[in-house]
Amino acid sequence: MTRRRLVRVATLLLAVILGGYFGYVGWEGSGQLAHPPDPNRDCRTPADLGWAYEAINYDIATDDALRAREPARQECNSFGQEAGDEVVTDDGVRIAGWWIPSASGTPPDGPTVVLVHGYGSSKSALLDHAVFIHDRYNLVLFDLRNGQQSTGDITTQGIREQRDVTAILDWLERTKAPEAIAVMGESMGGHTAANVAARDDRVDALILVSTHDTLRRAMVARVDNAGHPGELTWPFIWIGSWLRTGENVFAQDPIAAVVDLGERPLLVIHGGADRDAPPASAEELRRAAEAAGVDVTVHICADADHGKVDEVCPADYGRWLNEFLGRALP
Repeated sequence: MTRRRLVRVATLLLAVILGGYFGYVGWEGSGQLAHPPDPNRDCRTPADLGWAYEAINYDIATDDALRAREPARQECNSFGQEAGDEVVTDDGVRIAGWWIPSASGTPPDGPTVVLVHGYGSSKSALLDHAVFIHDRYNLVLFDLRNGQQSTGDITTQGIREQRDVTAILDWLERTKAPEAIAVMGESMGGHTAANVAARDDRVDALILVSTHDTLRRAMVARVDNAGHPGELTWPFIWIGSWLRTGENVFAQDPIAAVVDLGERPLLVIHGGADRDAPPASAEELRRAAEAAGVDVTVHICADADHGKVDEVCPADYGRWLNEFLGRALP
Protein backbone atom coordinates (compact mmCIF):
# COMPACT_ATOMS: atom_id res chain seq x y z
CA MET A 1 0.00 0.00 0.00
CA THR A 2 1.41 3.38 -1.02
CA ARG A 3 2.03 6.18 1.45
CA ARG A 4 -0.69 8.31 -0.15
CA ARG A 5 -3.23 5.53 0.17
CA LEU A 6 -2.24 4.95 3.78
CA VAL A 7 -2.86 8.63 4.49
CA ARG A 8 -6.30 8.43 2.83
CA VAL A 9 -7.25 5.32 4.80
CA ALA A 10 -6.02 6.82 8.06
CA THR A 11 -7.91 10.05 7.35
CA LEU A 12 -11.10 8.15 6.59
CA LEU A 13 -10.71 6.04 9.72
CA LEU A 14 -10.16 9.15 11.85
CA ALA A 15 -13.23 10.79 10.31
CA VAL A 16 -15.33 7.72 11.10
CA ILE A 17 -14.05 7.64 14.69
CA LEU A 18 -14.63 11.35 15.25
CA GLY A 19 -18.03 11.22 13.57
CA GLY A 20 -19.03 8.29 15.77
CA TYR A 21 -17.74 10.03 18.89
CA PHE A 22 -19.48 13.35 18.27
CA GLY A 23 -22.62 11.57 17.14
CA TYR A 24 -22.65 9.50 20.33
CA VAL A 25 -22.02 12.50 22.61
CA GLY A 26 -24.66 14.52 20.77
CA TRP A 27 -27.31 11.84 20.97
CA GLU A 28 -26.53 10.83 24.54
CA GLY A 29 -26.33 14.45 25.69
CA SER A 30 -29.59 15.37 24.01
CA GLY A 31 -31.21 12.32 25.57
CA GLN A 32 -30.22 13.52 29.02
CA LEU A 33 -31.59 16.98 28.27
CA ALA A 34 -34.98 15.54 27.33
CA HIS A 35 -35.10 12.84 30.01
CA PRO A 36 -33.26 13.72 33.24
CA PRO A 37 -31.33 10.57 34.16
CA ASP A 38 -31.36 11.20 37.92
CA PRO A 39 -34.58 13.07 38.78
CA ASN A 40 -35.16 14.44 42.24
CA ARG A 41 -36.78 11.91 44.61
CA ASP A 42 -38.00 14.33 47.27
CA CYS A 43 -41.72 13.86 47.96
CA ARG A 44 -42.16 16.12 50.97
CA THR A 45 -45.25 18.27 51.14
CA PRO A 46 -45.70 21.54 53.05
CA ALA A 47 -47.19 19.46 55.86
CA ASP A 48 -43.72 18.06 56.53
CA LEU A 49 -42.73 21.61 57.50
CA GLY A 50 -45.89 22.11 59.52
CA TRP A 51 -47.42 24.46 56.94
CA ALA A 52 -51.02 24.76 55.82
CA TYR A 53 -51.50 24.40 52.08
CA GLU A 54 -54.00 23.84 49.31
CA ALA A 55 -53.44 21.15 46.69
CA ILE A 56 -53.61 22.41 43.12
CA ASN A 57 -55.20 19.97 40.69
CA TYR A 58 -55.15 16.81 42.81
CA ASP A 59 -56.87 15.48 45.94
CA ILE A 60 -54.98 16.65 49.02
CA ALA A 61 -56.27 13.63 50.95
CA THR A 62 -53.95 11.41 48.91
CA ASP A 63 -50.93 13.09 50.55
CA ASP A 64 -51.66 11.18 53.79
CA ALA A 65 -51.32 7.90 51.92
CA LEU A 66 -48.11 9.14 50.32
CA ARG A 67 -46.60 9.96 53.72
CA ALA A 68 -47.50 6.51 55.02
CA ARG A 69 -46.10 4.82 51.93
CA GLU A 70 -42.88 6.86 51.71
CA PRO A 71 -41.37 7.38 55.18
CA ALA A 72 -37.97 8.39 53.76
CA ARG A 73 -39.35 11.69 52.56
CA GLN A 74 -36.40 12.77 50.41
CA GLU A 75 -35.72 9.35 48.85
CA CYS A 76 -39.15 8.42 47.57
CA ASN A 77 -40.13 5.84 44.97
CA SER A 78 -43.56 7.36 44.26
CA PHE A 79 -44.86 10.91 44.19
CA GLY A 80 -48.55 11.07 44.93
CA GLN A 81 -51.64 11.34 42.81
CA GLU A 82 -51.24 12.39 39.18
CA ALA A 83 -52.56 15.82 38.25
CA GLY A 84 -56.22 16.14 37.32
CA ASP A 85 -58.06 18.37 34.86
CA GLU A 86 -58.28 21.70 36.68
CA VAL A 87 -54.92 23.07 35.47
CA VAL A 88 -54.09 22.02 31.91
CA THR A 89 -51.66 23.68 29.52
CA ASP A 90 -52.65 24.67 26.01
CA ASP A 91 -50.88 21.55 24.72
CA GLY A 92 -52.70 19.20 27.09
CA VAL A 93 -50.21 18.72 29.95
CA ARG A 94 -51.80 18.51 33.42
CA ILE A 95 -50.00 20.42 36.16
CA ALA A 96 -50.05 19.72 39.91
CA GLY A 97 -48.85 22.01 42.67
CA TRP A 98 -49.52 23.74 45.98
CA TRP A 99 -50.80 27.10 47.10
CA ILE A 100 -49.23 27.91 50.47
CA PRO A 101 -50.56 30.83 52.52
CA SER A 102 -47.99 32.97 54.28
CA ALA A 103 -47.22 32.32 57.93
CA SER A 104 -48.19 35.92 58.76
CA GLY A 105 -51.72 35.55 57.43
CA THR A 106 -51.46 37.43 54.16
CA PRO A 107 -54.91 37.28 52.51
CA PRO A 108 -55.29 35.08 49.42
CA ASP A 109 -55.20 38.12 47.15
CA GLY A 110 -52.04 39.44 48.80
CA PRO A 111 -48.53 39.46 47.25
CA THR A 112 -47.67 36.00 45.93
CA VAL A 113 -44.44 34.38 44.77
CA VAL A 114 -44.53 31.59 42.16
CA LEU A 115 -41.48 29.32 42.37
CA VAL A 116 -40.26 27.38 39.32
CA HIS A 117 -37.89 24.44 39.82
CA GLY A 118 -34.93 23.45 37.70
CA TYR A 119 -33.97 20.52 35.49
CA GLY A 120 -34.91 17.17 37.01
CA SER A 121 -36.12 18.81 40.21
CA SER A 122 -39.57 19.19 41.78
CA LYS A 123 -41.90 21.31 43.85
CA SER A 124 -40.81 19.35 46.94
CA ALA A 125 -37.20 20.42 46.47
CA LEU A 126 -38.40 24.04 46.24
CA LEU A 127 -39.57 23.87 49.86
CA ASP A 128 -35.92 24.53 50.83
CA HIS A 129 -36.18 27.88 49.04
CA ALA A 130 -39.72 28.61 50.20
CA VAL A 131 -38.68 28.64 53.87
CA PHE A 132 -36.92 31.98 53.34
CA ILE A 133 -40.03 33.84 52.16
CA HIS A 134 -42.92 31.87 53.67
CA ASP A 135 -43.33 34.28 56.57
CA ARG A 136 -44.39 37.22 54.42
CA TYR A 137 -45.68 35.93 51.10
CA ASN A 138 -48.22 33.49 49.74
CA LEU A 139 -46.43 30.92 47.63
CA VAL A 140 -47.17 28.69 44.65
CA LEU A 141 -44.98 25.64 44.02
CA PHE A 142 -45.66 23.17 41.22
CA ASP A 143 -44.14 20.38 39.16
CA LEU A 144 -43.13 21.22 35.62
CA ARG A 145 -44.07 18.76 32.88
CA ASN A 146 -42.32 15.38 32.88
CA GLY A 147 -41.88 15.59 36.62
CA GLN A 148 -43.49 13.86 39.59
CA GLN A 149 -47.23 14.66 39.78
CA SER A 150 -47.48 16.61 36.52
CA THR A 151 -47.89 14.77 33.25
CA GLY A 152 -45.83 15.01 30.08
CA ASP A 153 -43.03 12.75 28.93
CA ILE A 154 -40.30 15.11 27.76
CA THR A 155 -38.28 18.05 29.07
CA THR A 156 -37.49 20.93 26.70
CA GLN A 157 -35.13 23.09 28.79
CA GLY A 158 -37.60 25.91 29.34
CA ILE A 159 -39.36 26.04 25.97
CA ARG A 160 -42.63 24.12 26.42
CA GLU A 161 -42.27 24.56 30.19
CA GLN A 162 -43.31 28.18 29.69
CA ARG A 163 -46.81 26.84 29.02
CA ASP A 164 -46.76 25.22 32.47
CA VAL A 165 -45.98 28.53 34.18
CA THR A 166 -48.67 30.29 32.16
CA ALA A 167 -51.24 27.66 33.16
CA ILE A 168 -50.33 28.15 36.84
CA LEU A 169 -50.60 31.93 36.50
CA ASP A 170 -54.02 31.46 34.91
CA TRP A 171 -55.10 29.31 37.86
CA LEU A 172 -53.69 31.81 40.35
CA GLU A 173 -55.44 34.74 38.72
CA ARG A 174 -58.71 32.81 38.48
CA THR A 175 -58.79 31.52 42.06
CA LYS A 176 -56.85 34.04 44.19
CA ALA A 177 -56.49 37.21 42.08
CA PRO A 178 -53.33 38.40 43.90
CA GLU A 179 -52.55 42.09 43.87
CA ALA A 180 -48.94 41.43 42.88
CA ILE A 181 -46.97 38.43 41.61
CA ALA A 182 -43.26 37.68 41.57
CA VAL A 183 -41.91 34.68 39.69
CA MET A 184 -38.74 33.05 40.99
CA GLY A 185 -36.91 30.40 38.98
CA GLU A 186 -33.81 28.34 39.63
CA SER A 187 -31.56 27.21 36.76
CA MET A 188 -33.83 25.83 34.01
CA GLY A 189 -36.71 27.25 36.04
CA GLY A 190 -35.11 30.68 35.71
CA HIS A 191 -34.77 30.17 31.96
CA THR A 192 -38.48 29.36 31.86
CA ALA A 193 -39.53 32.16 34.19
CA ALA A 194 -37.58 34.83 32.32
CA ASN A 195 -39.31 34.04 29.05
CA VAL A 196 -42.77 34.04 30.64
CA ALA A 197 -42.14 37.30 32.48
CA ALA A 198 -40.92 38.95 29.28
CA ARG A 199 -44.36 38.66 27.68
CA ASP A 200 -46.79 38.33 30.62
CA ASP A 201 -47.46 41.59 32.43
CA ARG A 202 -49.13 39.75 35.30
CA VAL A 203 -45.57 39.16 36.53
CA ASP A 204 -44.54 42.21 38.56
CA ALA A 205 -41.01 41.08 39.46
CA LEU A 206 -38.56 38.37 38.42
CA ILE A 207 -35.95 36.47 40.44
CA LEU A 208 -33.33 34.30 38.73
CA VAL A 209 -31.31 31.92 40.91
CA SER A 210 -28.33 29.99 39.49
CA THR A 211 -29.61 30.77 36.00
CA HIS A 212 -27.46 30.78 32.87
CA ASP A 213 -27.47 33.72 30.49
CA THR A 214 -27.45 31.36 27.50
CA LEU A 215 -28.12 27.65 27.39
CA ARG A 216 -25.03 27.25 25.23
CA ARG A 217 -22.80 28.54 28.05
CA ALA A 218 -24.37 26.14 30.51
CA MET A 219 -24.21 23.23 28.09
CA VAL A 220 -20.53 23.78 27.26
CA ALA A 221 -19.71 23.94 30.97
CA ARG A 222 -21.62 20.77 31.80
CA VAL A 223 -20.10 18.81 28.94
CA ASP A 224 -16.65 20.02 29.96
CA ASN A 225 -17.38 18.91 33.53
CA ALA A 226 -18.26 15.46 32.20
CA GLY A 227 -14.85 15.20 30.53
CA HIS A 228 -15.84 15.97 26.94
CA PRO A 229 -14.94 19.03 24.81
CA GLY A 230 -18.00 21.22 25.28
CA GLU A 231 -17.26 23.78 22.59
CA LEU A 232 -16.88 21.04 19.99
CA THR A 233 -19.80 18.86 21.03
CA TRP A 234 -22.59 21.30 21.92
CA PRO A 235 -23.75 21.72 18.29
CA PHE A 236 -24.32 17.97 18.09
CA ILE A 237 -26.30 18.06 21.35
CA TRP A 238 -28.33 20.94 19.92
CA ILE A 239 -29.15 18.97 16.78
CA GLY A 240 -29.97 15.86 18.80
CA SER A 241 -32.27 17.85 21.08
CA TRP A 242 -34.11 19.30 18.10
CA LEU A 243 -34.60 15.82 16.66
CA ARG A 244 -35.83 14.40 19.97
CA THR A 245 -38.15 17.21 21.04
CA GLY A 246 -39.06 19.08 17.88
CA GLU A 247 -37.94 22.25 19.68
CA ASN A 248 -34.89 24.46 19.26
CA VAL A 249 -34.02 24.45 22.94
CA PHE A 250 -31.26 27.01 22.38
CA ALA A 251 -33.64 29.56 20.85
CA GLN A 252 -34.99 31.51 23.85
CA ASP A 253 -32.15 32.43 26.18
CA PRO A 254 -32.76 34.36 29.42
CA ILE A 255 -30.40 37.13 28.30
CA ALA A 256 -32.75 37.88 25.41
CA ALA A 257 -35.81 37.82 27.67
CA VAL A 258 -34.72 40.09 30.54
CA VAL A 259 -34.40 43.08 28.23
CA ASP A 260 -38.19 43.05 27.83
CA LEU A 261 -38.99 43.47 31.53
CA GLY A 262 -39.39 47.22 31.14
CA GLU A 263 -40.04 48.83 34.54
CA ARG A 264 -40.38 45.53 36.36
CA PRO A 265 -37.39 44.79 38.63
CA LEU A 266 -35.02 41.84 38.32
CA LEU A 267 -32.99 40.07 41.02
CA VAL A 268 -30.13 37.79 39.99
CA ILE A 269 -28.59 35.49 42.62
CA HIS A 270 -25.67 33.29 41.61
CA GLY A 271 -22.94 31.09 43.02
CA GLY A 272 -19.39 32.31 42.59
CA ALA A 273 -18.19 28.70 42.30
CA ASP A 274 -20.96 27.57 39.92
CA ARG A 275 -19.49 25.01 37.51
CA ASP A 276 -22.69 24.35 35.54
CA ALA A 277 -23.74 27.94 34.91
CA PRO A 278 -20.46 29.89 35.24
CA PRO A 279 -20.61 33.12 37.27
CA ALA A 280 -20.06 35.14 34.09
CA SER A 281 -23.75 34.42 33.40
CA ALA A 282 -24.78 36.74 36.22
CA GLU A 283 -22.65 39.58 34.91
CA GLU A 284 -23.94 39.13 31.37
CA LEU A 285 -27.53 39.19 32.62
CA ARG A 286 -26.76 42.37 34.54
CA ARG A 287 -25.23 44.07 31.50
CA ALA A 288 -28.13 43.17 29.24
CA ALA A 289 -30.75 44.29 31.77
CA GLU A 290 -29.00 47.57 32.57
CA ALA A 291 -28.54 48.36 28.88
CA ALA A 292 -32.30 47.95 28.45
CA GLY A 293 -33.07 50.20 31.43
CA VAL A 294 -34.24 47.39 33.70
CA ASP A 295 -33.85 47.83 37.47
CA VAL A 296 -31.53 44.90 38.18
CA THR A 297 -29.81 43.76 41.38
CA VAL A 298 -27.12 41.05 41.41
CA HIS A 299 -25.86 39.15 44.45
CA ILE A 300 -23.09 36.53 44.43
CA CYS A 301 -22.54 33.83 47.05
CA ALA A 302 -18.82 33.39 46.49
CA ASP A 303 -18.39 29.75 47.51
CA ALA A 304 -21.65 28.28 46.18
CA ASP A 305 -21.75 25.74 43.36
CA HIS A 306 -24.77 25.33 41.10
CA GLY A 307 -28.06 25.43 42.96
CA LYS A 308 -26.37 25.65 46.36
CA VAL A 309 -26.72 29.32 47.25
CA ASP A 310 -29.48 28.63 49.79
CA GLU A 311 -27.23 26.10 51.54
CA VAL A 312 -23.91 27.97 51.43
CA CYS A 313 -25.20 31.50 52.12
CA PRO A 314 -28.54 30.98 53.89
CA ALA A 315 -28.57 34.22 55.88
CA ASP A 316 -27.63 36.33 52.87
CA TYR A 317 -30.00 34.43 50.61
CA GLY A 318 -33.00 35.10 52.84
CA ARG A 319 -32.05 38.76 53.23
CA TRP A 320 -31.53 39.25 49.48
CA LEU A 321 -34.91 37.73 48.67
CA ASN A 322 -36.90 39.61 51.29
CA GLU A 323 -35.26 42.98 50.62
CA PHE A 324 -35.97 42.65 46.93
CA LEU A 325 -39.54 41.43 47.35
CA GLY A 326 -40.19 44.11 49.97
CA ARG A 327 -39.62 46.84 47.42
CA ALA A 328 -40.73 44.96 44.28
CA LEU A 329 -44.20 43.87 45.39
CA PRO A 330 -46.55 46.67 46.42
